[in-house]
Amino acid sequence: MRKLLLILVMAVASTPTFGQGFPWEIFKPRTLKEVIDITTKAVRPDDSMFLATNQLESKVEVTYTGQSRPTIEARKDFIRVWAKMLSHPGTSSGESIDHYVTLFENEYLYKVGDTEYWLATSKPITKYFDKELKPGDKMTFYLISIGAYRTKDAIDCVLLVEEFQK
Repeated sequence: MRKLLLILVMAVASTPTFGQGFPWEIFKPRTLKEVIDITTKAVRPDDSMFLATNQLESKVEVTYTGQSRPTIEARKDFIRVWAKMLSHPGTSSGESIDHYVTLFENEYLYKVGDTEYWLATSKPITKYFDKELKPGDKMTFYLISIGAYRTKDAIDCVLLVEEFQK
């Protein structure tokens, strides 16, 4: 009887728990330039913005710089519009849209070669940056592209960093 109980406990313990944890497997390896190019091309010439329904989940290699700043207001407004218009799952669990926006209240500076990118980064993962990363470290992050909007001079792609690995 003990043997049967032990086998049952081990079987249950080794069974993956679906619906929990981060969905690492849906993120495809891409460069940051590829993600930006794909998102930018989705903005038609007469569009002021493009709200992505396909979030282009991407696994991207970058260099951490250690620099951060508050997310610019136009990007925060875009995140709010996107979450509201598409009823983002993070807002359907009882959390407010404003709560979702506050998850991305800071942008971090990342580099690929000599090119620099300021990207909104999820607050829950940034608390690990000081403990696990130092400027110049290579890292892999997992991001989604939620769309883009036109500025006076360009198209600003809004990419949200959701998770990372060193």
